[in-house]
Amino acid sequence: MYCDLHTHSTASDGTDAPEDLPTLAKQAGLSAIALTDHDTTAGLEAFLDAAKTARIKAVPGIELSADPAILHPDTDPDSEQPPSVGTLHILGYFIQPGAPHLAEVQTQLREARAQRNPQMIARLNELGMDIHYDEVIEAADGHIIGRPHIGQVMMQKGYVKSIHEAFSRYLGGRGEAYVRKDRLSAEQAIQAIRDADGLAVLAHPTQLGLESASQLEHAVARLKTLGLDGIETRHSDHTPRDTESFTRLAKKIGLLTTGGSDYHGSRKTLTLGNPKIPYPVYEDLLEAHRQRIGA
Repeated sequence: MYCDLHTHSTASDGTDAPEDLPTLAKQAGLSAIALTDHDTTAGLEAFLDAAKTARIKAVPGIELSADPAILHPDTDPDSEQPPSVGTLHILGYFIQPGAPHLAEVQTQLREARAQRNPQMIARLNELGMDIHYDEVIEAADGHIIGRPHIGQVMMQKGYVKSIHEAFSRYLGGRGEAYVRKDRLSAEQAIQAIRDADGLAVLAHPTQLGLESASQLEHAVARLKTLGLDGIETRHSDHTPRDTESFTRLAKKIGLLTTGGSDYHGSRKTLTLGNPKIPYPVYEDLLEAHRQRIGA
């Protein structure tokens, strides 16, 4: 039995509807699945209802973008460019979707995106690309607009060959059209998840952009002091060596371990249930949550 604890739907930047994911997971041979859309809980109600019908265990989740400044304490907070190409994402598991603090955080992030996206498109225009905001809105199909939707329009118009190229050359942290947005602090992200009765887990540590194992250990230890509950040790970006290293780190610091594919549907070449995450990982997470809420 296996599970996948990191997936995305059309409520953020995936291509499958939230209500379709449970059936797709069942077809992939999974026994449990988490929906962890970027900065939104909009798809959770449909997802949870569909999971009941499909008879698969479902975890209501979210993936919050946080400021990586905590990883680089000496960085100028007003700098336009981040200290590295890395990103800091915090997964929330077993959250209460309607929790007030979490709702406030989603509004804050949505407003930040609304300000940044037109600025990035303006920079692409300055670089000679004929892209308009209404085209990006259409690509998002009524859902939260993000950089992948800008990349999708760039690809459709032939300016790049892939979403990966769009990010590496233009939209990523060192890209020519990158605009930094106001982000939550790591403390705010973790606290919002905990206030929603959730467990906070560091997503895909390899994407932090840290240069050594000692830097990672220092960063994770700092995050734990803020309330971090676990590390995503298994992920589609991780090598077997990465997984072993992160698992040792989690054990050393006293954190849960989780894992998932980071499935986005057809937007990325990732499949549900890959890598294979043993079902007991879900059971351990569920038990930790029960202890947290005193159930």
